[in-house]
Amino acid sequence: MRPRLSDARIAWERAMLTIRMGLAAVGALALSACCVQTSQLPDDSVIKGVGWVGATVTDLERTEKLYADAIDLQVVDDSAIAQSAVLDALAGRDGVEVQTRMMRSVNMQIRFMSFASPSEKAQATPPVPVQGPGFMHMCYQVDQKTQTYEKFLEGGAAFLGKKEMQQLNPRNPVYYSYSTDFDGLIAEIEHVDVAALDLPQPPKNERRIRHLALATPDIERLTDFYSVLLGQPEFRRLGNWSFLRLEGEKIDAVAGLDGIVGESAFFQIRNLELEIFKFHSHPTQLPETPRPLDAPGYNMIVLDVSDLDAARALFEHAGGTIVTEPMAMDGGQIVFGRDPDKNLIGLQDAPTDALVSSRNFKNTGIE
Repeated sequence: MRPRLSDARIAWERAMLTIRMGLAAVGALALSACCVQTSQLPDDSVIKGVGWVGATVTDLERTEKLYADAIDLQVVDDSAIAQSAVLDALAGRDGVEVQTRMMRSVNMQIRFMSFASPSEKAQATPPVPVQGPGFMHMCYQVDQKTQTYEKFLEGGAAFLGKKEMQQLNPRNPVYYSYSTDFDGLIAEIEHVDVAALDLPQPPKNERRIRHLALATPDIERLTDFYSVLLGQPEFRRLGNWSFLRLEGEKIDAVAGLDGIVGESAFFQIRNLELEIFKFHSHPTQLPETPRPLDAPGYNMIVLDVSDLDAARALFEHAGGTIVTEPMAMDGGQIVFGRDPDKNLIGLQDAPTDALVSSRNFKNTGIE
């Protein structure tokens, strides 16, 4: 049995559902309930949540200051990793050395990584653009009064579209922006005017990491994979009908592209949502080989599992490819695989009280 949600959280979820509908509602305000249903991990799922998301950066000190000052992420670990069979295998070379800094929000954490000697290929790899491929942005949902977007720009980030945040639907008090940090990592910042939502009480947390987004040229193939892996055959879709695409001038103004037309799907992995986006207007091109681990950008998502062998079998059954054998890491065991688009996915079996465990987080950050 799932624990009963508080009245405040139910109200907030309903408000956020309405807000998400507003993305598609720029062109059409009447989405049916089947298009916006929220999925969850089954109670018996071997996958228990998202332990962390990896991101390669060039300057940890500068990155820490930006995300601490603007988004209120807190450093919970600062570690040097060398002679790691795991990282050597993922980087495709021996002797990889990396300094990592784990920064935590109320519901999720990002492991920023700075490589001592990035490969020539990594240094020549450009930042991931809005249309991907692969992990394209992290979404931070915050109370408008925190002025998170303004602080992000003041800290050195650059806006992608128009500088002014965009209210996509006048019925919803939410304002959107895309901006990039020093290394080209894209942040979607959602300012929510909580006071205008008429909630019975304000949410406990003013900031949370809402989702990690990835772009794909084949949304059907990728949603087939994640629906099996996550045990969520019924998941939320927006814009999946040709007459109800995600499009509009304000969406263009957020992302900095002209004539965007797209669709998206959402999977809730307990503490973090995964968004899968397909651009019909700006086709996503998959590379012939995976993006280098040491190239700046979001580089992996690590899922917390309760049984590594069962998780590995499920991953392969869903259509993924395992690329490493189980190895020791972070006080537990981890195996890595790639989804059908070659995005890097970690499956970690770590103690529930370990730093990397998703069990550090109570829920999605809505309380």
